[in-house]
Amino acid sequence: MDTTSREKLKGFGFMFLSSSLMGGIGAFARYIEAPGMFISFTRSFVGFIGMILIFAVAGKLYKVKQIKFSPTIFLSGIFLGLLSGLYVWSTQLTTLSNAAFLIYTGPIYSTLLATIFLKEPFTKLTAASLVAVFIGCLLIIGIISNGENGIEMSLSLDPKYMKGNLIALGSGVAYGLFLFFSRYRGDVDSDVRSFFNFLFAICTIGIILLFMQPDLSQMTSRGWIVLIIAATVTGFGAFFFLTVASKILLASELATISYQETIMATLLGIALFAEPITGMQMLGGALIILGGVSQIFFAMKKPKQSESLENK
Repeated sequence: MDTTSREKLKGFGFMFLSSSLMGGIGAFARYIEAPGMFISFTRSFVGFIGMILIFAVAGKLYKVKQIKFSPTIFLSGIFLGLLSGLYVWSTQLTTLSNAAFLIYTGPIYSTLLATIFLKEPFTKLTAASLVAVFIGCLLIIGIISNGENGIEMSLSLDPKYMKGNLIALGSGVAYGLFLFFSRYRGDVDSDVRSFFNFLFAICTIGIILLFMQPDLSQMTSRGWIVLIIAATVTGFGAFFFLTVASKILLASELATISYQETIMATLLGIALFAEPITGMQMLGGALIILGGVSQIFFAMKKPKQSESLENK
């Protein structure tokens, strides 16, 4: 295995870890009494503190000072905050399936943007893999299901969910833009990029919280403990691995593996809450695995160097 192939495999591994860890936020949130936007703020804040500790222990704070700053570094952090905050907020205002469907349009946007503006390759195989995992996502979150009259689409367009649906759509756009802008500045170390991602994410969500003024009076001791654990696992861990992966993989490769998150969320629902799983959901999981494995196989077979766009 040559150096490029090993680097690709490492990127896929980090993306798999990231999406798996992020899949746990829904399970954690059931034990946290805080509003969704505050949960999102804590995820990024703990990530930021974690990066400071890592730099301090390793004596590498100088790396942050030496970076040549550019707008894309600022924008990736802004959209990280928005995708996290808007998604959790939307789950409180619309159905979970609506929120999940709309945020998972994000990887499609990033793939299209990278193909147009970054000239990243978009082959028929890539398209087939992306379609497979997206359909798998629709099956596993219940948008496509087997009803009494055959195959049904259950996306709810009830007017009462309009606000939540728009917020969820915004989270999807933010997700796509985060992945897109993360493809710039490949010259910046992943740990430094993560530091700035967390910094600008907490600034973004913090500004929103100033206007929302969330009520934390219902928080219990258990809720605070679970919140810190969730922030460490689904915030610091998941977002750091995502930043590392985005430096290595193409946008389409990031998109394909990102849908693993829905499989992890489903498995946690079964293990922790005895939630039932249907045949259609199992089919959806199989499509996600098939699409992801095929993308990894062909990327390793014909490795492509990721494009490093500096000073943009």
